[in-house]
Amino acid sequence: MAIGMELDYRLRWMDFDQYGRIQPASVLDIFQDVATIQANNMGIGRDDMLKGGVFWAVIRSKFEIVRSPSHYQVVTARTWPHSPTRFSFLRDYSMCDEEGNLLIKATSEWVLMDVETRKFASVKDHYHGPEDFDEARSFERKPRKIPGFEEGNCPVYTVVPSYSDIDVNGHVNNAVYANYVIDALNPGEDGAMKSFQIDYRHEAMPGVPLTMHTLVEEGRILSKGVNPDGEIAFASLIELA
Repeated sequence: MAIGMELDYRLRWMDFDQYGRIQPASVLDIFQDVATIQANNMGIGRDDMLKGGVFWAVIRSKFEIVRSPSHYQVVTARTWPHSPTRFSFLRDYSMCDEEGNLLIKATSEWVLMDVETRKFASVKDHYHGPEDFDEARSFERKPRKIPGFEEGNCPVYTVVPSYSDIDVNGHVNNAVYANYVIDALNPGEDGAMKSFQIDYRHEAMPGVPLTMHTLVEEGRILSKGVNPDGEIAFASLIELA
């Protein structure tokens, strides 16, 4: 049997915004949770990798809403990793209702980083787990790098990552970035999204402000969070429904 795992989750009231749309951070959080449990079962969880002086970091996540979930709905989240390349590990996800209907599909790309240098480490040098991977893809093509832009057309928004945003690796947890994007955008009733992608480029750290720039175009929204050194910490792309 190919490597993978599925778990049931009951969606909570606060997993949705005021218009009944599921929050991007909640989607990313659920998929992160099932992936973490499955990685532990594979022997490549956080504690296992720290023994080798490395930790997992996500560099790109994308999900697409096929059918909108609802409050208190029980959903099944599934994840499965793909064969690693030298420097990255692709992992896909699905979220289905109790009848097996697809609600959300997603993909992510993970790398290993050295605990001390914060530089990329070779996945193949540290991965010694099972090899029976499931190569089924959530998306036909691997998501591309989010395009850049110079000036936004929305008010600039500044966020300062706080204690509650930080995970066990000492930086902003990957799901939390989605809240920064949504808070800067402040979408209204007509802001339903089809897909959501984040590219993670530099670690966001507690107490270090990020300036959010947002560009709303026809059918899509581009955002970027810039740190005080002028580096783009992350970028996001929303395709509107």
